[in-house]
Amino acid sequence: MQKSLIVTALAVAIGAPAIASAQNADLDQIRRQIQELRDTYETRIKALEDQLKSAEAAARKAEEAARQATASATRAEESAQRTVEQAQPPAATGAQPAVSQNALNPGISLILNGSWGRYGKDATAQITGFHGSGASEIIGRGPSLGESELFLSSNIDPYFRGALLAALTPENEVEVEEAFVETTALGYGLTVKGGRFFSGLGYWNSVHPHAWDFTDASLVQRAFLGKNYGDDGVQLRWVAPLPVFVQLGAELGRGREFAGMGEIERNSNGKSSETFFVKVGGDLGDSHSWQVGASHLRQRTTTDGVTLFDYDDLTGLVNLFAGRQRITGGDFVWKWAPDGNPKYRNFKFVSEFYQRKLDGDFTFDTAGAATTDAMRAKQSGWFMQGVYQFHPYWRTGLRYDRLSAGTVSLNANAANLTPPGFDPNRWTVMMDYNPSEFSRIRLQFARDRSRQDIATGETIGDTIVFLQYVYSLGAHGAHRF
Repeated sequence: MQKSLIVTALAVAIGAPAIASAQNADLDQIRRQIQELRDTYETRIKALEDQLKSAEAAARKAEEAARQATASATRAEESAQRTVEQAQPPAATGAQPAVSQNALNPGISLILNGSWGRYGKDATAQITGFHGSGASEIIGRGPSLGESELFLSSNIDPYFRGALLAALTPENEVEVEEAFVETTALGYGLTVKGGRFFSGLGYWNSVHPHAWDFTDASLVQRAFLGKNYGDDGVQLRWVAPLPVFVQLGAELGRGREFAGMGEIERNSNGKSSETFFVKVGGDLGDSHSWQVGASHLRQRTTTDGVTLFDYDDLTGLVNLFAGRQRITGGDFVWKWAPDGNPKYRNFKFVSEFYQRKLDGDFTFDTAGAATTDAMRAKQSGWFMQGVYQFHPYWRTGLRYDRLSAGTVSLNANAANLTPPGFDPNRWTVMMDYNPSEFSRIRLQFARDRSRQDIATGETIGDTIVFLQYVYSLGAHGAHRF
């Protein structure tokens, strides 16, 4: 038995290395399989990571392309608003371009405009010391219906288009503000407009009130131009074939309205007003655009003259001016929108300056003494405003206005009337809600210092509040730059 145990022990001792060797081989094989699996998964993971990076890069490129496309489309639309298309020379006779039936159907739109106004002082008082400021309309106290506008426009044929804008006033009257035809294919960058139209003078003058950034006009526009200065006549515009926008314009009118002083009864064949303007603009990168302008208006009254409203307020008498008026102005506009897309955020800055010179005869108390002598006046004014859209539906804005009394010489009439040396000014802040391009609700506050107590020389300050609504019904084209 002892011998058997010895034999068994020897067998075990001899077989152990073989068993260990077999086990080591199995472990090595397992390790190799694990390593192969690891290598395989790492390769697959790396491939997936590469695919993910490629997909993310493609998505970024697509997003950037979409943003650039949106910016380009926005800039193109804005450029179309700011410039007139330079048409090619018209085709030869007999080669008339085709016109679709829909192109000749008039676009019709209706603007509903109303407000609620609160004044602390007299709401009908005029700007002190500035001739003719009564020509502009003043928004009344309490709820009031503003001017509603009916606008029709259409292509007439391949060469002309026409437009009519009628204002329905709160006094239940209908006023023709604009009614004109203009060329569409004159060529060489030229456009001719004829009829009744708002002048291209300055920046805001040719913009209808419903499209203003504030409820009321600036003090300088109200004093020198009224709400919107327009005339019956002809306008010629030329856009230069240059890398930047350059437009030259000239207008000849019959002088239906003496700017800032109201309409004049005129019985003559010739022109009585001339306007000249130039506008230059362009883009700075993808996010900025700008425009500067200069303009000049020359007018003369009839021999009957025109009433100086603010002097009537001072004396209670009727006082007239007969002579010439020259208004020279400059304007600047700067716009910002991220990558040229104004949908979510944008900012707009506008500033205008005007100087007015009067040279003629002033008649004091036409119904009484009727003292007439030479008169010369040089006055000026300016404003600056900024409007920031911080949300697709919300905007806020700030405006500052100031007028300079300048110099007024009345000669012999100086003994009858002494013009006040008063410089009106005003601060205005607004916020409006625009749920769509067809509706707007605006709240506006102004601290107005545009009037003076002539007896005491004290400035009459007033806090003015407006709550305004503007709704657009029907087709309505985009506004200009």
